[in-house]
Amino acid sequence: MQDESFATADPTALVTVHVATSDFEAQTIAAVLRDGGVDAAVFGAAVGAFGLTGSGSRLLGGVPVQVRAGELDRAKGLLRANKYLADSVDWDSVDVGEEDDAARQLGTRGVFTTSGRWLAETGRLLAIVALVLGALAMLGQCM
Repeated sequence: MQDESFATADPTALVTVHVATSDFEAQTIAAVLRDGGVDAAVFGAAVGAFGLTGSGSRLLGGVPVQVRAGELDRAKGLLRANKYLADSVDWDSVDVGEEDDAARQLGTRGVFTTSGRWLAETGRLLAIVALVLGALAMLGQCM
């Protein structure tokens, strides 16, 4: 996020209100802001230019959502208010119709599918075990 003193110097300058982990998240947040009357800019196309869509955008620090500095406080208020509204939706009860093959395939691709999450968790656990064993080996050498 940019320095607040800069934000007050030029109320028309763009400042980052949120850094999303995906273009979908960024576009959703921008839609909430626009619905509340705050113009929002999403720079997901800049990330896509590097060929890093989806989880790859995290490698570049995420997808920034920006608003005018003069509307930063209002934008933050809208996001806080929307958080409570979004939590009240029971998505399991929403009728989205029949699931088609394209939606099913979309859910089975990428790093963060069920098997991908399992692999990521396993990798994280193995890294922790390696760190602990390394620390124990270093302590053993000191004794």
